[in-house]
Amino acid sequence: MRHLVGAALAVVLAALGLTGLGATSAVSAPADEVCAGVTLVVDLGDLPATADGHGSSVRCGSTTGRALDVLRSAGVALEGTAQMGLAFVCRVDGRPAPDEAVTMPDGSTRTEPCRRTPPATAYWSLWTVGDDGKWRYATVGVGDTELAAGEAFALVYSVGSSEGRAPAVTPAQAREGDVPDGWSRPSAAPVAGTDADAPGAAVVAGLGLLAVLAVAVVVIRARRARA
Repeated sequence: MRHLVGAALAVVLAALGLTGLGATSAVSAPADEVCAGVTLVVDLGDLPATADGHGSSVRCGSTTGRALDVLRSAGVALEGTAQMGLAFVCRVDGRPAPDEAVTMPDGSTRTEPCRRTPPATAYWSLWTVGDDGKWRYATVGVGDTELAAGEAFALVYSVGSSEGRAPAVTPAQAREGDVPDGWSRPSAAPVAGTDADAPGAAVVAGLGLLAVLAVAVVVIRARRARA
């Protein structure tokens, strides 16, 4: 019986070792791996980076569906207008701030209260990807744009053009994390089914076998004691 318990323990330890190797491999995956969800671009465009260095970024949405939900899943904070809500994006991650002076084409400055729709010459434009793989100006809002895994979506703040300005990175560059200096690219969102902390099937089975054998040892010893 001792030999049987020892063999079972060896199997469990081997399973733990193999599973541990697999978990280490998953954890040590590159932080800049390609996004398995929706690639999101937040391009400040004509807005400067903040004093603490926060500027444009590429992020990875962990879900699909409405652009509004995908953006929220990636931690992109959106604010609409008092008049139309999020039917029209007025602020992204707090920019432009309520007291932030935005320089207009004629040299004047204005602040954005987000009470009504921003002017066509100073606003956040939305971009999806066309069949040609290039950015395409979106004509519907974040609540009506549907996004699937592998697609990309961008928000760009521009001044002076009613048609906005295309993002500074192409969709392909955004997916690959090839971004300009000063941009940030957080780690790709985790993909379902790759949780390195979840116990492997071999570990669960091995521990179950060990528990059964332990009970068997107790029963046998009890019977011997009575004999």
